[in-house]
Amino acid sequence: MGRFRSIRCLLVCLQLCLLLVPRRATAEGLEKLAYNHPGLTVDLGVGLWAWPIPCDADGDGDFDLIVSCPDKPSNGVWLFENVTGDTSTNPLPIFKPARRLSSTVHYVMPSYVAGSLSVLSPGFEYPNFAKTGLQERVELSVPPDFYRPQWTQAKGPKVRHRQWRYVDYDGDEALDLITGIEDWSDYGWDDAWNSEGQWKNGPLHGLVLLHRNTGTTASPRYTPPEPVHAAEQPIDTFGCPSPNFGDFDGDGDLDLLCGEFLDGFTYFENVGTRTKPRYAAGERVSQREGTPLTMDLQMIVPIAFDWDKDGDLDLIVGDEDGRVAFVENVSATVSREHPRQNGMRHQLIFAPPRYFQQQADTLKCGALATPFGVDWDGDGDFDLVSGNTAGYIEIFENLSGRGVARPKWGAPRKLEVAGKVFRIMAGPNGSVQGPAEAKWGYTTLNVADWDGDGLPDILLNSIWGRVQWMKNVGTRTEPQFQEIQGIEVAWREGPPKPTWTWWNPVGNELVTQWRTTPVVYDFTGDGLLDLAMLDTEGYLVLFERFRQDSHLSLKPPQRLFADGDGNPLRFNARTAGGSGRRKIAVIDWDGDGKFDLLLNSSNADLYRGIGRVDGRWQFQHAGTLAPQNIEGHDVSPTTVDFDGDGVPDFIGGAEDGRFYFLNQTR
Repeated sequence: MGRFRSIRCLLVCLQLCLLLVPRRATAEGLEKLAYNHPGLTVDLGVGLWAWPIPCDADGDGDFDLIVSCPDKPSNGVWLFENVTGDTSTNPLPIFKPARRLSSTVHYVMPSYVAGSLSVLSPGFEYPNFAKTGLQERVELSVPPDFYRPQWTQAKGPKVRHRQWRYVDYDGDEALDLITGIEDWSDYGWDDAWNSEGQWKNGPLHGLVLLHRNTGTTASPRYTPPEPVHAAEQPIDTFGCPSPNFGDFDGDGDLDLLCGEFLDGFTYFENVGTRTKPRYAAGERVSQREGTPLTMDLQMIVPIAFDWDKDGDLDLIVGDEDGRVAFVENVSATVSREHPRQNGMRHQLIFAPPRYFQQQADTLKCGALATPFGVDWDGDGDFDLVSGNTAGYIEIFENLSGRGVARPKWGAPRKLEVAGKVFRIMAGPNGSVQGPAEAKWGYTTLNVADWDGDGLPDILLNSIWGRVQWMKNVGTRTEPQFQEIQGIEVAWREGPPKPTWTWWNPVGNELVTQWRTTPVVYDFTGDGLLDLAMLDTEGYLVLFERFRQDSHLSLKPPQRLFADGDGNPLRFNARTAGGSGRRKIAVIDWDGDGKFDLLLNSSNADLYRGIGRVDGRWQFQHAGTLAPQNIEGHDVSPTTVDFDGDGVPDFIGGAEDGRFYFLNQTR
């Protein structure tokens, strides 16, 4: 009898184990969603952070683009071949989808000297870069860690960028070495605001250092670095200086143009000579109408290059979301229209950025995409609505209809509110991590009929930690939005907020940890959509919906989600910049009638619902959905059913902005 009991116990244990093992997809595993749309063109892009190297990579006489992308999961040196011709007549050619040449490292920079291309990263040169990427390398004689931070903070020194480039700085025909250094030591990192929203730490520093070559180009002997000065002061941009030495004003000497960690450019005119440079104070680079030249996003990497072959230096600029822009130098045109008077300095003018296009291959929504699968336009199939780091919301329309496992997709459209493109940004003091994140928004969202009128609305969180919603005032087939408003809670003692947020909530608004998904679901089964998300301490909580005076309201949060032992689920115990950052989806993943949770991980972790005990929903952590690791910062999970088989499939929005699809088989 004891033997049979043992066998029975063993079988029960095996059944329980099988229940806890997540059902895997087919052997292919995660795959990038493809456009499946021949003839479609979209923005050219790699993953997070584009480091462009314009050149004639294939030797056919026109310019191609090679882009280094240091992120995960799209790390690599990527070649985009120009398929539409000479940039002197067509400065915005169409490019083929990228072909990977090699893996990459941080801070890959080109140098253009005497008509030849040299590519460097800290400590190394890559002699056959256009063909093999970083597969072949030669070590340089300067140690890559030569720089020591000049500022100190309690959190310790931090240097993030080392941009190495060759230039004959002093016209002696020996190539010197220039390094751009980004020093965060004075900036610290986060949680450095006072109660008025003023940053108490220092700024980012972007230094330009010169290693003079006292030897020859073939046999260099580099001196210790010295700072390059402008107006008798060391050059110091707001981070990531991306130094570009070139004759921007056509007077035969080398001027300097720098980028920064944010979105702008500074020009330092050489008012000395070719052999004895002397730089004037920096001036912000402008567009034709006099407004500052800025990029759409931040973390920019400008490369000075005569792209349109008209004899002046344009800018080819990599953006944070992996796109690359052509910024045309129109100074000569402006000079002809408005001739300079005697004694006036050269005015450097650029046209607005224009982003390059490529033949569509895989869907991409900026960087750190946060997709939500929903029938957006009421035609019966699953579309995708996604946020990203830039603070936009983009709609990807499924053009194939329900029942097509690999749909055809339209190009992304940015959501508009009141007739203008919608975008949330931190501004100078809206990010926990400081003013260096001014142009980030980190929109993460849910689409649901929040007000019960039969139309899909949008609920969102962002870099601010404010939970907001947009009411659909259009139709079921053509959603439209006129305003954004806060989500309010019937607080008992006023709205709480994270202790590290310098600003205070207004009225009864819901403020919680930044960059966390607002999950909309009828958890209580009463026909009203509830809200679940992290609270200010990182616990997953329920904001239960209820009717009050014919209006729908939310109860204060309750920690009703627990592990198998009944302990409240706490998905992030960290504070300040490390807080939040959790992306959550709710779905009955395994078809057992109980809702489950998908939580960001290397792809997504399954928390299998095991029922409600003592008023709390309990979950068992059942591991990741797939073996592949696509996580950079985090993966944002959602579910779809493209093929209409009634079984939910997984999509993860990754750091590279792409959507990774997993077909579930039961």
